[in-house]
Amino acid sequence: MSERPILVTGATGKLGRLVVERLLARGQPVRVFTRRPETARALFGETLQIAAGDFGDRAALDTAVRGVGRLLLLSPISTRLVTDQVAVADAAVAANVARIVKISGSDWTIEPPGNSISGEAHAAVERHLNGLPTEAVSLRPNAWMQVSLANTIRNAITNSQVVAANLDAGIGYIDARDIADVAVHQLLADRIRGRTLNLTGPDVVSFRQVAALLTAALKRPVAALEKPPRTVPKEGDFEHRAVAQFVRLIAAGRAATTTDVVPTLLGRSPRTVADFILEQVTAETAVPEYQP
Repeated sequence: MSERPILVTGATGKLGRLVVERLLARGQPVRVFTRRPETARALFGETLQIAAGDFGDRAALDTAVRGVGRLLLLSPISTRLVTDQVAVADAAVAANVARIVKISGSDWTIEPPGNSISGEAHAAVERHLNGLPTEAVSLRPNAWMQVSLANTIRNAITNSQVVAANLDAGIGYIDARDIADVAVHQLLADRIRGRTLNLTGPDVVSFRQVAALLTAALKRPVAALEKPPRTVPKEGDFEHRAVAQFVRLIAAGRAATTTDVVPTLLGRSPRTVADFILEQVTAETAVPEYQP
């Protein structure tokens, strides 16, 4: 590919910074579009270009995409997700950006439709991308280890409990580092591998199994407790409504899936839940060094 910079939105978040770090490590020119330029500079130093602005500012977007070769499209769950991402995509097309790689919602929030406000928002953006003349691929990561599983681990360390709406519901958790690796692969590859890619870890693990893995890692009993899911509020904060829907869909077994996308693209197995739990427990329970 040419030396035109790759534009990354959402660069200061958990996943965005992993993508940026990987691109920089490969010597790729990177530009980030952010409302927090001081945070981006603190994270990445002088090694990349920073375009400051908001998704709602078309002039700022036009400046950000000028001269860009490819785009990583990522933004938080919110009521503005569709509006914001469509605006970025349209600005990219106008600037002749060659490829858009979108971080989308989990496949089980999108298909079948009607079960998730977050999934509906991501599906709307995917439809828009599919109608554009620019090459585009949407990555649909399953539940992220660094979000839902990390919260479960922290609760177990503190309370010696794993609490779930259905202890036997399985999840094909995926590590955010594997999501970032696939995103970088699709940004840099000669061609994309399809319109949508469903990304999962190597196996399906239930909450009951997570409790057993935590018992072994912590070397003390971790109880597995079942608790009915919260009622999904009909109004209120978009993110909290979306998360409540995620819990119900997971309890129904919708996230219990695996695919071979990660090993096929990367030539290696995705990271496992067992390894992630051990890594997190080690980090969370490490005794700080004594400082005299």
